[in-house]
Amino acid sequence: MVTSLSQYLLATDISNDDVEAFKASGQFDEAWYLSEYPDVTMSGIEPARHFLWIGRRLNRRPSRESLVVSLEHGKKLPTPVANAMHVPQPTAAMGEATPKAGALGFATRIAEKSKVKLKGKFKKIDDRIDSHVLEVVQQGFDIDFYLTTYPDVAEAGVDPVQHYILNGWRENRDPCLAFSTKYYLDNNADIVEAGVNPFFHFLVAGRSEGRVGRHELGFRWDVLSRLKPVAEQIAEYKSFRKPVPLSDRRDLANALADQLGQYSKVVLSFSHDDYTHHIGGVQLLLRRELRGLQERGFLQLHFYPIHPLPFLDTSDEAIQLGVLLNGVEVGVFTAEDICTNLANRTLSDPTFVIHSLLGHNMEQTIRILKAAGVKNGYHWVHDYAALYNNYKLMRNDVEYRGIPRKGTVAWDLCEFARADFSQADEFAKLFGEFEVDVLAPSDAALQIWEDSGLHKVHASSVVRHAELKEIASTPAQRSGNGPLKIGFLGYPTDHKGWSVFQDLVLKLTEDPRYEFYHLGKGRRGGLPIEFREVSASEAQPDLMRAAVAAVELDVALTWSIWPETFCLTAYEALAGGAVLITNPSAGNIVDVIEQTGEGEVLADERALQAAFISGKIMKYARSRRTVRQFDLDYSSITLEVLD
Repeated sequence: MVTSLSQYLLATDISNDDVEAFKASGQFDEAWYLSEYPDVTMSGIEPARHFLWIGRRLNRRPSRESLVVSLEHGKKLPTPVANAMHVPQPTAAMGEATPKAGALGFATRIAEKSKVKLKGKFKKIDDRIDSHVLEVVQQGFDIDFYLTTYPDVAEAGVDPVQHYILNGWRENRDPCLAFSTKYYLDNNADIVEAGVNPFFHFLVAGRSEGRVGRHELGFRWDVLSRLKPVAEQIAEYKSFRKPVPLSDRRDLANALADQLGQYSKVVLSFSHDDYTHHIGGVQLLLRRELRGLQERGFLQLHFYPIHPLPFLDTSDEAIQLGVLLNGVEVGVFTAEDICTNLANRTLSDPTFVIHSLLGHNMEQTIRILKAAGVKNGYHWVHDYAALYNNYKLMRNDVEYRGIPRKGTVAWDLCEFARADFSQADEFAKLFGEFEVDVLAPSDAALQIWEDSGLHKVHASSVVRHAELKEIASTPAQRSGNGPLKIGFLGYPTDHKGWSVFQDLVLKLTEDPRYEFYHLGKGRRGGLPIEFREVSASEAQPDLMRAAVAAVELDVALTWSIWPETFCLTAYEALAGGAVLITNPSAGNIVDVIEQTGEGEVLADERALQAAFISGKIMKYARSRRTVRQFDLDYSSITLEVLD
């Protein structure tokens, strides 16, 4: 396999000269790349060549230094060489890092070769593919879109056009943004019966016959068409699980014996994943919380499910739990192993903090808490899993209209309500066993919690993750009448508003008044936007704010379609000088706009498009308004209330 893959990589015109020039440019750190992406070692591909062909398509970085933003001068984020097949020309005005000798010439050569590859002209053609089908399909095929939408294809190193022709269309993958394979097959039974590649048929005949390649019903139709019963969703998640060997229960016993005597208090903490290895808002909060706990003499015993799940696990299976002791991995254990260890020890003044129980089993969680001798604790409303089977509180994953109530049409029509379990009932067991204080990160989140009336708790309060502190206000930051810069911040998902942003970009592609950016992770191809990877860390929590300021973003489209409990990117956008545009269902984003006056809440997506088409949105250009500057004052999370 490796041999044929290496031959394939060589055949795609990444020459040895290209590889050597890249290595000599000083922009590639082979040791770091192998450490950061261990799958490269397994692939058997030369690391530098792997980056040029596969890594950059997956938006991987060639070195540790390429992750760093220059906060000292507030300049633009450095763009890695040939990042995702697009290489902007650095200029002094852009504030880009000066490339080393020979690097720019190399980047230009790779960019030119990418133009050839984007046309799908690969040298090795699978014998099973008809040459005429290949010629037609590659004319409308968007390689960049395909590889960023389906990263498993990029990781496999196969020709994306040929992959679609042989397998992709049968898996309902799309060849470009403008064509939906599933929609075309669902609405053209004769094509299904004939077994013809749908995109090929559309290009050679369907389009001229008046057939539609993609509906105009919006992304919600796509979500609904893919929606499965909850039982099937859970079964699908579990089908991808790989067995993980359990650790010796004595490992946990030894770790506890070593640590317990050093701390006066113990906090049992729960989340949906390993916060020490995953990047995200909640994960950063947990790292900050750990640091504060240690400083105040607490020992943190943290549990997370080895296998993620966007629901509680209500099965009878023994959940495999990863265990961290003060952020250090101890091993993988079952609840029974954990209970055995805790029952044999007397913990000093234990309490618990639940950040998320997604992927956990409630009965097993309660047994762990009882074994530890816990009487009270805290539950964070980072999401709404305790209120409804959809943790985003969305009906059929497409719309928020309050909590569906049993006996209503809304309840009967929602796939999540029809599940054979109730997360609200499961959480009621927890609140019935222990004295629990509910902590909400925003007024909006607490209001939804209290309005639900589903749970009786000891107390509830708002503890914000961060506050905006205005430090200055200045006139126009950019002279002239250049295009309005609109950005999406964070990882592109439907509930965060990515599809709304994408539709807006496509509608306004030819409009010179607007320029679009994506700042975050998870670049999506096929769009005329500028992407800049931004990944904040505990050491550098303000990278997104710095990126917004460096790009001089005018508007952040924070169009979340679920009631955000605390949208950190909204705060970061404001701190960087942008204003916010959102909708009435976006939770605490609405509150932030009302409190600061920095932005606008539009009624719906029709009003959003109208504001751009009419040009009314131009009033938010930095050149037309006073730009306010903020610092972000981060809270100490649970430590704000922990005795």
